[in-house]
Amino acid sequence: MNFNPTLLILLVLTLVLVFACFTRQPMNAKIRRGAPGEFIKISNGVIHYQWHGPVKGQVIVMVHGLTTPSFVWRDQIPALTQAGYRILTFDHFGRGYSDRPTGKQDLAFFIKELDEIMNALKVCKGYHLVGYSMGGGIAAQFTSLRRDHIWKLMLIAPIGFLEERPNLLVRWPLIGDVVMSMFGGWKMRRDAKKAGLAEGIDAEIIALQQRETRYAGYFSAVLSSIRHTIYTDLRDAHRILKKNNVPSLALFGKKDDVIPLSNLTRLRNANGAAQIVTIEGAGHGLVTTHSKQINNAILRFLHH
Repeated sequence: MNFNPTLLILLVLTLVLVFACFTRQPMNAKIRRGAPGEFIKISNGVIHYQWHGPVKGQVIVMVHGLTTPSFVWRDQIPALTQAGYRILTFDHFGRGYSDRPTGKQDLAFFIKELDEIMNALKVCKGYHLVGYSMGGGIAAQFTSLRRDHIWKLMLIAPIGFLEERPNLLVRWPLIGDVVMSMFGGWKMRRDAKKAGLAEGIDAEIIALQQRETRYAGYFSAVLSSIRHTIYTDLRDAHRILKKNNVPSLALFGKKDDVIPLSNLTRLRNANGAAQIVTIEGAGHGLVTTHSKQINNAILRFLHH
């Protein structure tokens, strides 16, 4: 029998991946008993969501980003609900208290997710949409496809204009999965603390972000989204937004090293009608560190 080192390496990598998966806590009913919101079943699984604010207020749907689930909106919800708006937040699949389905998490996956959530909750037309980071790309693409559903679109540090590409380890099938499973938790917990402290993000948000890494299915969802969504070119979607006269606001942090200011220029070139606001001194955690400026900009935009 001939020794095949390639097969041995693949076997070892697969075993490491399986072991890593089993050492993380599955999202289950016991954990969900501590969830602050409610649950709905859509085609790919169970989604955790929350309603906030007056029942008869205009609806604002808020779409979070790659790694931080709906608790990221903690500092927007009070200001928006006090202004009379009805806020819907939810956790993407693979994050927060939502299910962990397998498969490719590309833009089509997230558009389907948002479509089905809106239909299940009977919020079919006539609402505002806010998206942050990856959620900004999802919100822009969704609005370009569902113009008649959306009144106003607000994007915070949105993806869709990144010219870089993920590193080789992320792009490699299996190897990237193993590396993420083995070292992703440590790296993301370290990075969350390091970036959080550098930007001035408070300990509560940092701890909640670090907690995400303890649950099964989180890393595979993040990795799939990096591979299939984060680097998607969305200039065509923004051209459609301009063509369809969608009132659009885009907010960028001047010190954001995740979505740098060069993305602002590319967005403006695709949609010159968009209102653009830059936040002085803000990094990528601007919804937390510069919440007052974010909230004021959103409310000004909504009121005009």
